Amino acid sequence: VSLEESSDRILLLEKRNREQEQQLRLQQRDIDELRQTNTHLQSKLDVVMRRCVTPSVVGGGDQPSLFNEMEMSSQSSVEDEFRSPSQCEGSKIPSHPSSSIGFHGDFLEDDIECDDCAMDTEDTWKFREELVPIYRMLRRLCEDLRRRRENYSSADSGISTHSPEEIQASEIRLGALTSITKELRNLIEEAIFCHDDDMCLSCQSLAEDRESLEKVQKELLEKNEEVKRKTEEISKLIAKVTLQEAELSALKETRDQLRTDMDNSSLAKDQVVKKAWEVRDQAVARKNAVEIELARTRIDVMHINSQLMEAVQQKVEISQQLEQWKMDMEVLLDNQVMKKLKTQEQEDKRQKTSPDVVQPQPPKRPARGKLFGLWRN
Repeated sequence: VSLEESSDRILLLEKRNREQEQQLRLQQRDIDELRQTNTHLQSKLDVVMRRCVTPSVVGGGDQPSLFNEMEMSSQSSVEDEFRSPSQCEGSKIPSHPSSSIGFHGDFLEDDIECDDCAMDTEDTWKFREELVPIYRMLRRLCEDLRRRRENYSSADSGISTHSPEEIQASEIRLGALTSITKELRNLIEEAIFCHDDDMCLSCQSLAEDRESLEKVQKELLEKNEEVKRKTEEISKLIAKVTLQEAELSALKETRDQLRTDMDNSSLAKDQVVKKAWEVRDQAVARKNAVEIELARTRIDVMHINSQLMEAVQQKVEISQQLEQWKMDMEVLLDNQVMKKLKTQEQEDKRQKTSPDVVQPQPPKRPARGKLFGLWRN
């Protein structure tokens, strides 16, 4: 593998690595967006459900909550397409004539018609209107996830804002939010599972690419070392060739000079030999002169060495004399000090034996001054 092919391969692997990392970031971003949207919708749905569970009281009469109505209606939704089986129980419950949470119930013939039967309150109608955008958003998410699952190439287009069908508050049926939430959850789980599989494959491919890249880089380093070694060998060979060329040029010049001398010389053979002898004699004479000069130089060196040895010996003798002088001086100083001390002791004894005689006391001096005084005496 040549250096250019290795470099191209390294660039290709790095490009593939960057593309896979970018694809992983895009997938992770999509998953994060879906999770945030799901969390937001779940929190909004929880708020709506909590509001629906709380019963409301209007005009002192007891009114069932939206959650209770949805629970009551769910019992008959499978049998008769979400028809409400509830009957009128009097005129205590006020109602809205144009909405029933999407459940268009037909009253039984034997029941008594009642204008106030199965009518929702104003709060219940507001709850329905709040459920409409949630349902639409969930439907958009489901459609977008299906489209991404079928064709992942449209992943960068984002969540579509176009809904395939618009739904009104009166068309929402019981269980629709639950079913659409379950469907959205299943789609998200499938997307996460596919994303994990793609991520595993991408990680595996990325690991293989990294191994290949490391292998190629290792080969490239080996090639660089080999090229460096070859370059050093070439430099040595070039230096050797340059030296040989210089020697060859000198030999060629000598050859040409000799050839010119041979061609242009009109001397006889004996004269040539005689001239060669003269040249040899001159060389021998120069050699002898150099040898004589070398002998003289050696003699001078020996003379200088002997002088140096004498100087060293004199220095040693002087050092010994100096040491002896120091020892003599120390002995002399010790004797003088002892003599002075004995004299001082004798004077002290005489003064003690004759206390009547008053003698002037000499001024006191420091010890160092006394020693210097002894040295001066």
